[in-house]
Parts: sequence; C-alpha cells; structure tokens
Amino acid sequence: MDLSSFLTSLVTSFLIFVFLMLLFFWLSRKEGNKVVYYPNRILKGLEPVVPGTRNPFAWIQEAMSSTEQDVISMSGFDTAVYFVFLSTVFGILVLSGVVLLVLLLPVASTDHSVKVSTTSNGTFNEFDKLSIGNVKDESPRFWAFVIATYWVSFVTYYLLWKAYNHVSKLRADALMSPALKPEQYAIIVRDIPPVPAGLTRKEQVDSYFKAIYPDTFYRSMVVTDNKEVNKIWEELEGYKKKLARAEAIYARSKTTGKPEGVRPTNKTGFLGLCGKKVDSIDYYNGKINELIPKLESEQKVTLREKQQAAALVFFTSRVAAASAAQSLHSQMVNDWTVVDAPEPRQIIWANLPIKFFQRQVRQYVVYAIVALIILFYMIPIALISAFTTLSELKKLVPFVKPVVNIEAIKTVLEAYLPQIALIVFLALLPKLLLFLSKAEGIPSLSHVVRASSGKYFYFTVLNVFIGVTVGGTDQNSPSYYLPLKEEVSV
Repeated sequence: MDLSSFLTSLVTSFLIFVFLMLLFFWLSRKEGNKVVYYPNRILKGLEPVVPGTRNPFAWIQEAMSSTEQDVISMSGFDTAVYFVFLSTVFGILVLSGVVLLVLLLPVASTDHSVKVSTTSNGTFNEFDKLSIGNVKDESPRFWAFVIATYWVSFVTYYLLWKAYNHVSKLRADALMSPALKPEQYAIIVRDIPPVPAGLTRKEQVDSYFKAIYPDTFYRSMVVTDNKEVNKIWEELEGYKKKLARAEAIYARSKTTGKPEGVRPTNKTGFLGLCGKKVDSIDYYNGKINELIPKLESEQKVTLREKQQAAALVFFTSRVAAASAAQSLHSQMVNDWTVVDAPEPRQIIWANLPIKFFQRQVRQYVVYAIVALIILFYMIPIALISAFTTLSELKKLVPFVKPVVNIEAIKTVLEAYLPQIALIVFLALLPKLLLFLSKAEGIPSLSHVVRASSGKYFYFTVLNVFIGVTVGGTDQNSPSYYLPLKEEVSV
C-alpha cells in the first residue's frame, strides 16, 4: 500500500466514523429510544438523560470522568473488566508509540539508503522509507530497532501483569460483593455413577453430598431430558399468545354502536389459509385446556424416567459452594466431577449429561479439526492475498484494466480490496469455532465463548498473520509459478 492508498483509507474511515457518530446523536435524541440508549438507568429506577441536553461526544467525557466504582454500580463488574482491557491496550499503544515514533522514524528516514536496500523486484514505496528496510546493512542504527523491540516487550508484559492483578482483584470483589446471586450458592455435578438399587437419582445425590457437607448442604436439582416437555410448553405458550391477541381484537371491536363486538375467526388448516373456519377465542381456549393436562403428565414422566447423570447442588453459604467447586469428590477422576455454576441463562443443558471420557475424546477431536483448519485455511488465504493485488487482478481479469487504471478507483481498490476479501472469507470462522467449542461438551455459554476466543487467537497468529505475510510475497503469487508451469509443459 502506497501513501495515497493509506491516506484514502484513513480519510474514508474517519468519514464513516463521523457519519456513525451523527447517526448515534440523532437516534439518541429520539424519545422512543430511551430504552435502547439508557437501559441501565431505567432498570435502576433512574430517569434517563433528557434528550437534547447531550452532545454526540458526551458519553466519551462521562466514560473518562467516571470512577471504577461508578462503572461497577451502573453497569457491573463485566464492564469494569472491559474498561481495564481498553485502558491496557491504549497504554501499550501510547507508551510504545511515543518511543517508536520519536526514535525509529528519524533513524530510518534519515539513512538515505534506498538504492542500497530494496524490496522485492527492486521496488520501493513511500512507507519503506520509514521502515527498517531503509537502513543499510551492518549499520549501527539497527541497535535502535533492537532497543525498541525490548521496550515494546517490556511495556506489554508490564501492563498485562498490572491488568491481570487488577482483574483478579475485581473478580475477588465480585465474589465477595454483598449483592447475592443464586449461582454463587450452587455447583454443577457431572458424571454421577449409576443409581444404587432402592434409591432414586435425587436421593443418591442428596445422600452423597449430605454426608460430605452435613452442615452446609441445602438441596439438589437433578437434570432431566426436557425435550418433549419443552415442545409441549412452547406450543402451549404459542396458543396463549394467540388467545391474548384474539381477545384484544375482540375488545377493540366493541364500540358504542355495536357493543356486542365481532368475535375473531380463523381457519384451522395450513398457515390459516385453508380448513374449517372456527371462533378463534373458543378454539384457542380448547387447545390450551387440551395441552395443560398433557404437559402435566409429561412433566411427571420426565421427573420419573428421564433423569440424567448430572445435577445442580445448592449450599447454604457461598464459601461452602466455592470450596465444593474446587474439591475432588471421588477417588476416580471420571466420577462426581464438579464445576462452578454459571448463571442459569448460561447453562448448556444438553452438554451436562455428557460423560467424562466422551468429553475428553470430543476435545481431542475438536483440537485436531482446529489444527487442520489452521493448516489448510492458509492455502486459500495465501491465494486471496496474492490474487487481490491489482497487478494480479489485471492478469487474471484483463477486461478490468481500463477501470482499475483510473487513479481514484485504483487508490480505493488498493486500500480496501485485500482487506474486504479477507474479511468476507473469514466471516463464517467465528461461528464454526463456536460450534466446535460447544461440541466439546463445555457446560456454559461463557466458557464456550472463551474457548472459541482461544482458538481464534491461535488461528489469527498461526494462519492469518503468517498466511498473509507469505501469501503477499511475490514468491507465492500466481505469476511466480507461471514460468515453472511453462517449463513443465515444454
């Protein structure tokens, strides 16, 4: 990318930023958008900020001036941790940039050895004059780059160490917070052994943990297979919503001129387009009355016959729950395994009954698949990096030469074409990694996201960085292989 392409990309990004800020300013002033832009204030019983009194950048000033306790009280510990992450990244950028810009730019730009040290094919653009490539061989100026490398490493490690200690303290404060949460009193128990004769699954779990924690054990809840129950419940809820809508329509139809109103009707066939025409209120009431006993019967069957080898165990104190989550409860590693209980909405119920050795096998299989993805994704990424350069694009698609030779279009394409191609190609990768992480048998959504993030990090480092670097070289471009192909054909 030359200087003009860089400036085009920079100006375009700035204009997009300005447009989005103005759009945010306009939408946040709308009266009906209070629940979108001020949800925390509304949930806490506070009045939203009066529209018209804020400028587009007021939130930046509030974020910078707010203390950490203000952030925690308004948005919770997760937001505070995110602010620590942002401040750490910003600190690394500033402390590294101050030294790099002041030290390295003058060292590289004043060497004047462009003719001595060149890039591939003897080409040299404006940015190369500001890089280490502009320093001649065996020059003492290389020491500046060595010192800068150690400085950036020191800044990064030091700020990450501070951030880790800070986040650890925030986590401890969250666990010791007086604001009680139900998941702090619970643990997830998996890999429960077969039920002994004469006991139910719940009696087995209760007796086992009551013997270990006689003073702090409260109760247990055995995980069941609720697929059929959920199916009936969703159908029942659907009919309840339709009944409420039909009753609302009927109530609106009652006017002073026609107090009896008009009862709504619907057809019972496919999508309500065919079939017998019935009174909607009576029909939905009949369906609800039919499904309620069916649901109750299925719930009893589920509790009696569909209990699985996993449970939630509750304690009377947070200390006991935290201690139990970090303790071994069996001599065998594949029996009575425990983990901290996440928020109820975070639990992946389908993964709880998966056995220990099945989870281990799934984990290794997923790791192997991710390794193959990392290895083989490099091939298409390298091809994309090579083919999306303008020179290769002209060779592959000759009829676009008149268009891409226009200076304005050429500048835009050089600035955005490789990035857009790579972004489009990688768009489905996070979803694939989420699916694979969930297939490992991880019990909570937050842990699935964390596992996917780790896989994506390895993918970025080992694949995108190396792949784009290698694929962008002339040796990996299609033109490099054309002479070889011609020699083989001859």
